[in-house]
Amino acid sequence: METLLFTLYFIFLILMIRYIIGSVKSGWSILSVFLIFFSIQYLVIPLLFILNSTVFFLKFGVSDLYLNSHGLQKFYSLESLLVVFIFIAFLFAGTWFIKEKSTQSYYFKERTVYIFRKEVSLLFLIGLFLATLSFASLFLYSSAFGGMERAIEVSARVRSGYGSEVWLSQKYIFTKRFIPFSILGIIIFFLLEQRKGLSIWLIFYMSFGVAMFSRFVLFKGKQSMLVLILLYLFYLSLKNKKSYLFHFAIFFLFAIFLLPALDIYLDSKKFVIPEASSFIQQILDMFLFMNFDQVSLEFALQKTYDFFYFENFISGIRGSFIPESWLTNINGNVMLLNTYYFYGREATTVPPGVMAFGYYNLGAIGVAIVAFGTGVLIKKLDYFFMNLLIFNPRLMIVYAFVMTQAFTWARTGMPKYTFYKTTMIVLLITMLIGYQKEPIKENSDAQQ
Repeated sequence: METLLFTLYFIFLILMIRYIIGSVKSGWSILSVFLIFFSIQYLVIPLLFILNSTVFFLKFGVSDLYLNSHGLQKFYSLESLLVVFIFIAFLFAGTWFIKEKSTQSYYFKERTVYIFRKEVSLLFLIGLFLATLSFASLFLYSSAFGGMERAIEVSARVRSGYGSEVWLSQKYIFTKRFIPFSILGIIIFFLLEQRKGLSIWLIFYMSFGVAMFSRFVLFKGKQSMLVLILLYLFYLSLKNKKSYLFHFAIFFLFAIFLLPALDIYLDSKKFVIPEASSFIQQILDMFLFMNFDQVSLEFALQKTYDFFYFENFISGIRGSFIPESWLTNINGNVMLLNTYYFYGREATTVPPGVMAFGYYNLGAIGVAIVAFGTGVLIKKLDYFFMNLLIFNPRLMIVYAFVMTQAFTWARTGMPKYTFYKTTMIVLLITMLIGYQKEPIKENSDAQQ
């Protein structure tokens, strides 16, 4: 059975790689980004599991405990491969359902206001506000723990869901949600990059400093690190109309060796680069970061539970659009159940991934619905941005950011972390406030 599964997974992976390489020759798209991370999570990871159980016999860390404590016989199965096939089939059906529309006949012009009789860009004011807010919030959040050093010390427990045990003061804890606005400051800097004023660079340095410190030191979330680096790589790909596959390969090697070493350094103050002899183990350890999607799918297939009927699209708005206290009876059951299967408790949160999200909600039909809806949405966004960038090339940084959210959707499968994400909502509001649509006049160039 292992040989058959390995062969089927491998053939499926080769077909996906060929499609992805062919689609990114002139630059990445949202669809290609989604597919590459989907392939890693649901094709590469099972292949590694099969190889490990039949050839390598290396340790997969805490994941190996799931086999004994939660009744899973393996991390892969013919049933999960069939579900993957269903998802891909309906995903492409959704993309084929959407037809390309004609190019938009407008461009975006920055809105301005007058301050002391001087015309100032609203986009600049918003960027300065968000950069300052994220910078101040970083220090206010740290003060809740008694200082920056203490905040760094207990950051691991906060990420694991035990923050309430170490908080010395909850007075400024709410400011944590404003720290990620630093990524919006960086985006606005790129939107205004044709200007060389000191104030524009102030936005960048404040935002970049907060983004780097919060991601690599304070919170140390691997996903947020990847998003920051991928944002720049996708931006370069769009700007130069190249795939940069070699650069992404180098980034992959960086992720395998240096991210784990960086994690060790931040915890122990010792920088240790993995030895070449442990190359295979390091690959497995790095992919361990992404294997919960496949494990979640096996849980969804093998466990007994009531379907949730896409309740998370309602519960996900809690804390984003409306206060959490207004929907106290909605608990986000899909993620809590998935977390319970992983750890036997609901204290932390383990997102199910896009496949298990569909299956938890409505079985194979739920997978098909999620896949088709994802395909429709992705293709609509791709066509929208491709047409928009013809007259608004500076907006490619926004397109690049949306690409990073395709990675997040594939990885988490949770509306709360993608569609209702605070940074996405604020970015949309920023675009609506900072720009106004102007028609393209015939025989004249749009002023950017």
